[in-house]
Amino acid sequence: MLRGIDVSSYQRKIDWTKVKPYIDFAIIRCGYGNDLRRQDDIYFERNATMCKELNIPFGVYLYSYATNLDEARSEVEHTLRLIKDKKLEYPVFLDVESKRQLSLRKDDLVEIVKYYCEEMERNGYYVGIYASLNTFRNNLDSGELDSFDKWVAEWNDKFTYKGQAGMWQRTSYEELDGIRGRVDGDVAFYDYPKIIRNAKLNHLEDTVLKYKVGDIVYVSGEIYSTSNADSVIKSVCDEEFRIESVEEDAKAPYKISEGYVSSSEVYKKDIQ
Repeated sequence: MLRGIDVSSYQRKIDWTKVKPYIDFAIIRCGYGNDLRRQDDIYFERNATMCKELNIPFGVYLYSYATNLDEARSEVEHTLRLIKDKKLEYPVFLDVESKRQLSLRKDDLVEIVKYYCEEMERNGYYVGIYASLNTFRNNLDSGELDSFDKWVAEWNDKFTYKGQAGMWQRTSYEELDGIRGRVDGDVAFYDYPKIIRNAKLNHLEDTVLKYKVGDIVYVSGEIYSTSNADSVIKSVCDEEFRIESVEEDAKAPYKISEGYVSSSEVYKKDIQ
């Protein structure tokens, strides 16, 4: 079994250097609800960057509020936007615990959760569902969800969930050097990095930049002011540009005349 933690903005600024000796992995909240920038977790980029720099394997979770398929679709887009340049060695989890969701009819909630999971799988990610033991027993107890991994919150010394589960949130009160206050403590039953790499999921092998200086490409998406992708200048659709420079390991590695663009927003029409 591997020991880890899950974190969000509630833990504020984490000293990951101090935390690293105590954990094997981390699950980081990327955001919550619909695809709105104000609903990105304000510490997600910092937490993900620090884990990458310190070689701490990590995955993510999105706290869900979706009560219909339109909102579920927006939550898929929200997740994809935030993780598109990340190298996730652990799953993408949908966090199902909001009161508005748990008040839905069981069939409606299952449909929403299934839709999110199927869409994330279609986009090449290893996906799972986070919920409490009670929620899995009463709200998500459906064969429609059997194929998706489970991360069960059961704050107990013993894991009693009878279904198939890959992770256990065993406590909400872990105390570690480098984190002010408490943090959730988790156990992973599977070797997720190995499973995900062997299955060629989470785009872990997408490391080679396709284009070089001088290439004529088309851009559909956002153009940023810097290669860190920290400020959007404008959005374009199917516009032609010449690549002026390439910056390896940057969030927006391609420099064009009007700014910087990420790999997911650049393409050549002859290889679509």
